Amino acid sequence: MTESEPDDISKDDEPVMSEDDADLAMRKLSPSAKALLTAAKDIEEGVAVNLFQEDDESRHLRQMVSTFRGSLHSVLLQRLREVVQLGDVTLCSQRDLTSLIRELWQDNISRLSRTELPFLEAALRSPGRTLTEMAKNASLSYAKARRAEKRLRTSGVLRIGGMLNTHALGLERILILSQNPSFVLGGPYVSAVLFSDSHSPTVLHSAIVPHERIDEISEVVRSIRDSAESAVVWRLSAGHSRMSGTYHSSEMGWNINLLHFRLMLRRDGDPLTIADTHDRAGPAPTLLNGLDTKIIDALVDRFDVAANSIGDITGVSKSTVFRRRSLIIKNRLVLPRARVSIPRLSDRVCCILSPRCAGDIVHAWACLPLSYLSRIERLDRPKHKDAKVLLVSALPAGSGRDIIRILKEEVSKVHEADDFMVFAVSAGMQNYPRVSTLYDIRRSTWNWDSNLTDVLSYGILRREASEYNIPLDLA
Repeated sequence: MTESEPDDISKDDEPVMSEDDADLAMRKLSPSAKALLTAAKDIEEGVAVNLFQEDDESRHLRQMVSTFRGSLHSVLLQRLREVVQLGDVTLCSQRDLTSLIRELWQDNISRLSRTELPFLEAALRSPGRTLTEMAKNASLSYAKARRAEKRLRTSGVLRIGGMLNTHALGLERILILSQNPSFVLGGPYVSAVLFSDSHSPTVLHSAIVPHERIDEISEVVRSIRDSAESAVVWRLSAGHSRMSGTYHSSEMGWNINLLHFRLMLRRDGDPLTIADTHDRAGPAPTLLNGLDTKIIDALVDRFDVAANSIGDITGVSKSTVFRRRSLIIKNRLVLPRARVSIPRLSDRVCCILSPRCAGDIVHAWACLPLSYLSRIERLDRPKHKDAKVLLVSALPAGSGRDIIRILKEEVSKVHEADDFMVFAVSAGMQNYPRVSTLYDIRRSTWNWDSNLTDVLSYGILRREASEYNIPLDLA
């Protein structure tokens, strides 16, 4: 169980069950399910467990038990008793119990404590800072910040990864929006894809492209456009993610107050201006060697990765890795990026707005639990005419449809249709481009050929997308 936090939310109520109730629930479990339940209890109590070999499933069980606030075993027994009392239950298998454990754990880690919520907000604002700085930014004591960070990281809610600095590496970040396409862009330069299964399917691709290849990627988009209702390519700024606890309760979790959200949409605002950050590529990428590319990949996966870990993978001495890693970070080739994943915020809603429209809804959007905001501009038109704002939000399961309905009802009253586009994201996939694969160290340039810019069938790529782990941050 996690460390006690007296100033935090109360732990889950742990119901007291009679021995008869517990026996009734246990009798409905298969032998393997009983073994799983016993293992969960032993892990909770710190008893050595030898029932499982160390594979991904057993490691995930340890993770769930160790990060569950309260007693997972007690909550499990209570839930099993409730199920059995409904009647006609013959047998609960190990698979059934595993699903229940995962469901309870996801609910548990999605309810943030009074220290975890401000810590996440601070992590998204300024990732990569020391724990002392994070505690100050979150207005927490060092001890509270340390406990919050430990649970958030151990549970997988928070991960500090890295983001390629496209400006320093001679790259451009782009966004391709296609409607009702027969073909979509694939390949190792694509970093994220979002699918909307509406009456006119919509696909958003985020990718990085060598600066000198922008014209070629525009040609690829034209070929996609020939078999689609429309296809447009935009420059995409790195943007940023942010979090709000407006609709969060430590006891009840996440629940959007739809009336409040509607009323917030009626506030007037000034046109939203997002600065053009240093995303535009320089004339040439920084020269990299083979070790540098592997270090960059490791930093993207985990920004605070130890030099020893990189050394073990590459076979290079710790001192050499430490020196090159320090130089890469000093030159800002990779920037720290907080990645937040809250299981119960599983709906995704995406908006593309004019700056004037974005200014009117930004106050309401800022109340939503977890959002990504970025600036996009058309590649084939002057930016002062076609700069727009991209918003993607992670919402409680089932609330996305209501948010879209309210947005359409309120925004359509004051804005033209061209100012506003909103859709639910049905599925997605994410892939962090690997510099060690894409960078040619002999020629000191980025690899580029037809094999790296595949045009794939829409149906094939859509079937590979996940409906559960949908990207939020498109940078």
